[in-house]
Amino acid sequence: MDALEAIKGRRSIREFTDEPISKEILTEILDAARWAPSGGNRQGWRFVVVTDPQVKEMIRKVSPGIFALPAAFIVICMKKKAGARAWDEWLYAADCGIAAQNIMLAAFSLGIGTCVVASFAKEALREILEVPEGIEPSLIVTLGHYESLPEAPERKPLKEIAFLNRYGEEWGQ
Repeated sequence: MDALEAIKGRRSIREFTDEPISKEILTEILDAARWAPSGGNRQGWRFVVVTDPQVKEMIRKVSPGIFALPAAFIVICMKKKAGARAWDEWLYAADCGIAAQNIMLAAFSLGIGTCVVASFAKEALREILEVPEGIEPSLIVTLGHYESLPEAPERKPLKEIAFLNRYGEEWGQ
């Protein structure tokens, strides 16, 4: 599957089968996350893979954005530095989003469904996963096998969202 096919084909999956995901596939997905670009190559993200059923259920209980129990979670965390500039904080958050995209595209190319979740109780998640000080949970990606892919949602035409040279100047398509 090429990159554009993965980008256009990937969907947010919120219902999963009971089939587990092999450690080999999870490793491939993590490797894709590791190769995500990061500002200044700081690689400030950290990844907690959760497959234990009890831990997954605890996470689901503190995450209203999770509707079904997937085969695995990847909790993307970011390093925080005391006295860091707002720019650094923003950069680390953006890096986590880029890593999440790599996770979702790699998973889709391997036949695994995903959904990124940002609605969770941060301190509860920190406690469940024993995340140390200086590291903050940023996003959760649910992963699992799916029965079918939902239809593609509508996308706005480029002429509504893209401009040429200056904001408001028509892109032309």
